[in-house]
Amino acid sequence: MSHWSEGYNADIAYTNSFYRDLAPGYLAYVCQLAGFRAPDTDAPFRYCELGCGQGLTLTVMAATHARSEFVGIDFNPAHIAAARRLAAEAGIGNVTFREDSFQELARRDDRAEEPFDIVVLHGVYSWISAENRRAIVDFLGRALKPGGLVYVSYNTQSGWAPLLPLQSLMLDYATAHPGRSDRQMDGMLAFLNRLKEAGAAYFQANPMAGQHLATMAQQDRRYLAHEYINTHWEPLNHARVARDMSRAKLGFVGSATIPFNNDELALPATLRTLLAEITDPLLAHGVRELAMNQPFRRDIFVRGPEPLDARSQWNHLNRQRFTLTVPRDEASLALPVPLGELRHDPAMGEPILDALSAGTPSFAELAAIPALNGQAPAALSQFVSLLVSAHQAHPVGAQGDASRETARALNQALARRMLTEEEQRIQIAPAIGTAILADTMDRLAHTGLLSGVPANIGMLADAAVGLLQAHGRQVFAEDGTTLTTPQAMHDRLIGILSASLPRRLPVWQRLGVI
Repeated sequence: MSHWSEGYNADIAYTNSFYRDLAPGYLAYVCQLAGFRAPDTDAPFRYCELGCGQGLTLTVMAATHARSEFVGIDFNPAHIAAARRLAAEAGIGNVTFREDSFQELARRDDRAEEPFDIVVLHGVYSWISAENRRAIVDFLGRALKPGGLVYVSYNTQSGWAPLLPLQSLMLDYATAHPGRSDRQMDGMLAFLNRLKEAGAAYFQANPMAGQHLATMAQQDRRYLAHEYINTHWEPLNHARVARDMSRAKLGFVGSATIPFNNDELALPATLRTLLAEITDPLLAHGVRELAMNQPFRRDIFVRGPEPLDARSQWNHLNRQRFTLTVPRDEASLALPVPLGELRHDPAMGEPILDALSAGTPSFAELAAIPALNGQAPAALSQFVSLLVSAHQAHPVGAQGDASRETARALNQALARRMLTEEEQRIQIAPAIGTAILADTMDRLAHTGLLSGVPANIGMLADAAVGLLQAHGRQVFAEDGTTLTTPQAMHDRLIGILSASLPRRLPVWQRLGVI
């Protein structure tokens, strides 16, 4: 490891990934659902990402909030260079990337700079030293506005407890076998599997460890290197993180994973009875952690959290607009919750899904649908919130119209990277202030549309075949065989696009993707 990395694995760049939970409108919505005032993400705001990596998520947020200001901070110069390159290519002028360590950030006197409304840290806090965590809290105490929101995610003690010896041995193996960290992973995984097959009692006593090995075998080696081979890798519990954040006057308001905020969706009745006996909030959250045994938390804190009374909370919710982010036939009445799957009454759910697929109704407009007369507003709100949690719907923001040009520019920049090593399978959606995930076929069609090809399936298939051939990519028949002629590839793509494009186009138009 480089001496400047302070024990964090920095010999290779981290995977350039997009994280939907960091969208400003989503975070504000979750905060309001939890009953607390959130920063106004329809007005201009300042947003900072600590440990921004190669900057994809932050660039998406900047492109879809053209009236706001974004700052990304990372200590790895390779990450910052890549982030600046993408932002410059797309002409995104409201985002700045800074190369800084957390220690340098804490020491810098930037009190003349306007404070931030939102600060996010994804996949950072439990991978760094205690000194760096203190530096982050010092920065938050100085650089976050009163009423400002912080998102912090981290590995949890309860979920990772069976795997702690595995990670420790992985770090020891890396120390004993020097080399580039992503290349170390294959030898490391082979060694751990040999250890398991040889009958190591640890794997027999912890079946989860063996299952985890199988999962790691399928994962990106760059991700694994950054996840596991860090000197200060340390799962944390909520109470410890909450106490850290309290030094910056930050109070916990809820989980960014929406169903976790509702005990009836997350815990069986016997555990809810036990929780009802607990008055200390930190102890209660500790019990919830053990009860759900989730390996990863996504917490939202606010500096000086202001509870909303019931009327104010409903006023905020009634004004909020929503829309589907998937085709109508992909939206489901059965939605995942920690206890399994919650199936909703079609008499309630179907009218809501119909309205969300046809436009961007406010919650008040949804509640006023004649077919929903007599339905409890709380039940309607829960269904909508679970659609959002399942990434089938999303809040609609007010910055979308001002952001269409910058969003299109970023979509075009990402389209130019189609089928390259830098390809990102997302589509920028300014109406909802974030991006949606897309598979290769959707991205091929979208790339064609952005380049000026009409919304004609035959012409889009021709363009897609040309792009695939230019990059030496293959197309497979339904039986998995490789198609070898341009005509066969064209016919196959015609079939795929005929099934998908008429369903996708209305979604893309509604979200501002095209």
